Amino acid sequence: MNRFNLDQKGAETFPLIVLFGVILAWLMAFLFITLYNQQLDVRVDEQANALADDLSRTAFTSLSGGQPILELPRDVGGSAYTIEVQENSIFVVKIAGGRRAGNSYSALVNATVTVENQDFSPGGRVYFMRSGDQIIVSAASIEAPVENIAPVPTGEPPEFYYFAQSNPRDAAAIGAAYFEARELYSAENDIDVSSYRWESADSLLAQITSGEVPLAVLRVMGSEDGTDVGKVDTAWVVGQVESDENIGSATTCPSPDNAYRSSWLYSPQGVLNHLRSRTWRRVSDNTVVAVPADASIQAASATTNVSTYPTWRVTFESYVIFYQMVPWWEQEDTAGFVFQSEPPLEPVV
Repeated sequence: MNRFNLDQKGAETFPLIVLFGVILAWLMAFLFITLYNQQLDVRVDEQANALADDLSRTAFTSLSGGQPILELPRDVGGSAYTIEVQENSIFVVKIAGGRRAGNSYSALVNATVTVENQDFSPGGRVYFMRSGDQIIVSAASIEAPVENIAPVPTGEPPEFYYFAQSNPRDAAAIGAAYFEARELYSAENDIDVSSYRWESADSLLAQITSGEVPLAVLRVMGSEDGTDVGKVDTAWVVGQVESDENIGSATTCPSPDNAYRSSWLYSPQGVLNHLRSRTWRRVSDNTVVAVPADASIQAASATTNVSTYPTWRVTFESYVIFYQMVPWWEQEDTAGFVFQSEPPLEPVV
């Protein structure tokens, strides 16, 4: 009797054990599937975030020059995605389908971004190139911009060209006064320098005119700098331009305005734009060097072992660049001045 009862009780509890095992197995499977799904979601999050960071990082490297390229993955964690640029500086990776659909992941680059071709596709490429203070982003190769300086003009140079050959320090100081006057009197369309006078070895007075009417007198002050910069042994560098009241007896000056308008006199901003439009490398170690927007630029007369030339002197960080103020006529018998720097730089072709 007791044995029968025990067998009956065991028979009754067996289904409960089986049911418990089934429930436990289902719970374990559910837990496993949940953890697995979470891992898949995390993989999408990680890869999408990494792609946004890669876009931002590659864009930033383009500020140093060249045209960096980022290869795009075919998916992020198995999910389809799209790429957008928002507010001109935020790269956004948006999940278009699959896991995490609708989620967005972003990264900021500290520069203004302009999209040239937005047909970004998974498995494709993204091209980056610096243009001035901006970064151009494109789904296709970007054509290098035209350099921001006029080509060497043709034809007979104006009188100011020959004046600069014989009087390079005078031309440098007059050039400084002329472009300063253009800044001060931007409403005037016919700013020029009509005459000048040296009041000391390092101070020149320039008569600024509007048409034929005297407008102002500017004093240009400079000083000698004996630091070697490439083949430049010494230079007289303009340090300050200020207003004055009376020029007194002065010498007639060939028109810098005529030279500027016929592309025979380069402006400081034009030279700076030109230098910034090029990609440079340091000769000593091939490091890429970018000329910043806030680089300082001053008029100067630079002396080499050949001659003295009116130039623009550009400085930033530990770099010094001398660049021609007046282009050299191709029919000259002797070579003119173009570019010297310290440390030595050369353009990347």
